[in-house]
Amino acid sequence: MDVHDGIHSKIQDFLKRQTIVPLAVDSMQPDGDAIIKAGVVPFVREGGYHFFMMKPVPKRPGLGAPSFQICKGTRMHKPAGQGWVDLYDDTVSPGEKETLALTAIREGIEELGLKMSEIRRMLDVGAYDFASAKTGKNRQMWLFALEMASEDDVLPMSEVAATTAERGWLSLEQFSVVGREDHRYILTDIAARLQAYYI
Repeated sequence: MDVHDGIHSKIQDFLKRQTIVPLAVDSMQPDGDAIIKAGVVPFVREGGYHFFMMKPVPKRPGLGAPSFQICKGTRMHKPAGQGWVDLYDDTVSPGEKETLALTAIREGIEELGLKMSEIRRMLDVGAYDFASAKTGKNRQMWLFALEMASEDDVLPMSEVAATTAERGWLSLEQFSVVGREDHRYILTDIAARLQAYYI
């Protein structure tokens, strides 16, 4: 059994019980093949909005430590007769593919240590442009904002992927200073959509 089969099954069960609130303005179908990156923006509203962000472990230490950023990752697919592997732009496979929502939740569990039981509401905020850290080329990712029950109930760092160096709850103002530059406009836009939704 592929190591990802178990988590995929749990996430699929979780998603079947969710009513995902559409806040996206995009006309693209969220599970279309055009976008292969997806992520989550967990937030709480107590005492103002705070967002759960992460810093990845630097892949090129000579370039310095990465900034806080939105948790995102690559969709996976399961070609016939194989295990789950990352889906790339030039991948052609008749096998099973993760939905963007599944990818987003999986990345949130792996990179942030989120617990599905703590997710109160899932909001689809759609596609955003960002620059690939590896190539510098413009890419798109599909994001879901997750209202969490609290800031406290997350998995310990020992159960988070080794690719995560740090994680933390930040206000929009804090992220505008310490956040990854091409993610700042994204969080500003999401915060505005959330504020309009919760009025």
